[in-house]
Amino acid sequence: MLQYSVYARVCNGTDAVRKHQARVRQNLPDNGSVRMLTITEKQYETIELLLGRRTEAEEPFQVEQLTIF
Repeated sequence: MLQYSVYARVCNGTDAVRKHQARVRQNLPDNGSVRMLTITEKQYETIELLLGRRTEAEEPFQVEQLTIF
């Protein structure tokens, strides 16, 4: 299995992305294995939600900010 945890960070611009990439590199454990994927807001907007049977709770909604805990 490749994925144990997923973390997301919203960055304002490529400078902020580079800053956080460097921070991850500096704090990587000796046995660490991290994959970083940078996507633009435009790419994020094209996410498709694929469901077998849609419930009311899963109806499409507008997201202005992504927050993951």
